[in-house]
Amino acid sequence: MDFPEFMKRVRKELDLSQTDLAKALNVNFTTINRWENSHVVPSNLAMKSFIDFCQDNFIEIPADLQK
Repeated sequence: MDFPEFMKRVRKELDLSQTDLAKALNVNFTTINRWENSHVVPSNLAMKSFIDFCQDNFIEIPADLQK
């Protein structure tokens, strides 16, 4: 599973809008939108922040996204 697909799945699983997820990760709505639509690749720090968010919400991280 690629990152944009995983991010969208997590967001929907937690019943969050892109705006809600952006607030939770302390980024802009457009950032979430660009990540989900594969327009921009998140930095390593942003990726770690999202992975931490998932772990805090008991979401299993696919092995190919773990570092």
